[in-house]
Amino acid sequence: MATTVQVSATTKQLLDQLKDQMRAASFDDLLATMAREKMAIPQSLFGCAKGVGPWTKEDRDDRDL
Repeated sequence: MATTVQVSATTKQLLDQLKDQMRAASFDDLLATMAREKMAIPQSLFGCAKGVGPWTKEDRDDRDL
């Protein structure tokens, strides 16, 4: 689902330059990368849950929301 974000012309120019510098494929990629960096979220969480066994039926939360 696409969302529209309104920015000033100056901000758009800055984002265009940054998109080229970072070689981002799209503004979505650029903003997601910037957000991950700012929030210190790793690109991959592979291996972060070592030692955790497989989920069981009891682990599921079957409550209706």
